[in-house]
Amino acid sequence: MGVLAALLSACASSAKDLVSKALAARVSPDLSTFASFLFALPFYAAILTALCLAGGEQLIVSREFLILVFLRGLTDVFAEGFKMRAFAVGDVSLVSGLLSLSPLILAGISPFLTGDRVRSSEVVGIAVIVFGGLVLIKRDDKTGGLAQWAAILYAIGASFAFAINSCFDRIAVGHAGPVTSAFSMTLCAALLAVPTLRRISSVGIALRSNASSFLIRGFFETLFMVAKMVALVHLPAHVVLGLTRMAMLITVAIGGAWFQEQDRLRRIIGTIIMYAGLLILVL
Repeated sequence: MGVLAALLSACASSAKDLVSKALAARVSPDLSTFASFLFALPFYAAILTALCLAGGEQLIVSREFLILVFLRGLTDVFAEGFKMRAFAVGDVSLVSGLLSLSPLILAGISPFLTGDRVRSSEVVGIAVIVFGGLVLIKRDDKTGGLAQWAAILYAIGASFAFAINSCFDRIAVGHAGPVTSAFSMTLCAALLAVPTLRRISSVGIALRSNASSFLIRGFFETLFMVAKMVALVHLPAHVVLGLTRMAMLITVAIGGAWFQEQDRLRRIIGTIIMYAGLLILVL
C-alpha cells in the first residue's frame, strides 16, 4: 500500500511540475507559489468533508500538531518558492535532476528528526536514484552563466527544504489523519505566502486569468500530498521521498518533448540508472 501510494504521489508530482513550468512563462514565482497552495484548498475541503461524513477521518487538533503544521507550512513556502524560481530561469530537466537530491539529504537528517532507521541497502538505493538524476541534468552552453547558476542554487535550496518538510510530514501523520494533515499544512502555507504578494500588482487579475491552469495544478497538488501522507503512514520518510522522486522520470520524458529539450541519450541512461535504484530501494 505504501509503495503504491508513493508512486501515485510521484505521478501527481510530475504533472504538477509540468504545469508549473508552463505557468512560469506567464506568472511570477511568488504568485505561482501562493496559487499552488490556494487552488488546492477546495479539493482538500471536498475530500475532507466526504471523509468526515463517512466517519473515515476525524478532525483532531493538538498543540503538537499545530506546531508541526506551522513548521511544515513555513518550510513548504520556501521549498515551493525556490522551485518556482528555479523553473522560471532553468530547464525542467536540470531542476528535476537537482530536486532528486532531497532523498539523500533526508536519509542523513531523518534519523535525528523522525527517529526512522536508515538501512544500508536503502542508502545505496537512494544514492543510485540520485546519481541517475544527476546524469539526467541537461548541459546547455547556450543557457549557461548566471541564469543557469541561479536555477542550480534555487533547486538545491528547494531540495533541502523538501527534505526537512518531509520529516514534518512523517511526524504529523502520527498526530492526525493524512488528509487532515495535508489540508492543514497547505492552508497554513497559503496564509504564510500572502506577504510575498505585496510587491505584485494586479494579483486578482492574474489569479482569474490563469484560474483554469491553477485549478488543474491544484488537483495534482492535492493528489500528490494526500498520496504522500498515506505512504508516510506505512513507510519511513526517506523511503517515501526516494520513491516520489521517481517523478522526475516522467517529468524529463514528457517535459523534454513539451519544452523541446535535447540530449535524449543522457535521459535514457539516467532513467535506467534510476530504475535500478528504485529496485534496490523497494526490494
